[in-house]
Amino acid sequence: MRKINKGFTLVELLVVISIIALLLAVMMPALSKAREQGRTVVCASNLKNYGLAINMYSNSNDGSSCDTFWLYSYKTLSKTGRDSCPGACRWHYDKDIPDGSLWSYLKNKDVHLCPTFRNFAQSGGLNACPNKIAHNSTLKFAANYSYSVNVSLTRKLPLQSPYHSLKLTNVRRPAQCLAFSEENLWTIGKKGIQYDENHHPARAGDGDYTYSGAVLNDNLLFMSAWRDFKDRGVDNIATYHKVSTAKRDEGMGNIIYVDGHVKAVRGLAGYNAYWEYGRPFDGDEDLATW
Repeated sequence: MRKINKGFTLVELLVVISIIALLLAVMMPALSKAREQGRTVVCASNLKNYGLAINMYSNSNDGSSCDTFWLYSYKTLSKTGRDSCPGACRWHYDKDIPDGSLWSYLKNKDVHLCPTFRNFAQSGGLNACPNKIAHNSTLKFAANYSYSVNVSLTRKLPLQSPYHSLKLTNVRRPAQCLAFSEENLWTIGKKGIQYDENHHPARAGDGDYTYSGAVLNDNLLFMSAWRDFKDRGVDNIATYHKVSTAKRDEGMGNIIYVDGHVKAVRGLAGYNAYWEYGRPFDGDEDLATW
């Protein structure tokens, strides 16, 4: 008697394939969310290191915050030549060795770059780098850092002046004033700078004082304490966490406050960002900005 080997029928195979596809469709969003949560945890840990660094610096410098040259010194940022990245665009240039006032406290290079930011940097490239035209095409594009200091805590213009930075002990809102933040690589709103190829339109509900006219191009997060500053460029706290790529203008950014706690907040810009997250004082705002 001949033995008959019975296999799966075509219908059965199609049913199995359909079930697998359905399970993958259900699981993929959850896996994607879990990956982003993991990246957010890494980002928050990085900022914790930044908070420790600025406080250790302050303890060693009579209570002062870091200056504007916290990651790269003025001498390094002023370098020119074929093998140098001109001006304020060190975030995507890895040939210069950081030598700023906080570098001795932040020598672990792994803490300077948010994993989520790296993905956007690779897709956006130089975008609004103010020196894009002057770039040497042989220089490697390499995302180098994604965090900026609250410029209200640092020394004032002119950058070469001997003015002292704000003392952290004088900050009256340490639990509400950010020290470091992630920063967007694109502008949002009506006043996009002319060389920002990835400029996005205003979001629903945004007014005249929540837009960004500048992008990550240095180590400083500039926010404005004055409403009449709306015709100049200001930076945007990151908006790319906890949302899909299609909604990357509406998400959250991670910040660390002067008192050392990290929080994910809505990514604002300009006057609204300053009054919500950036101001060290309850008044005398002229003292807190450039």
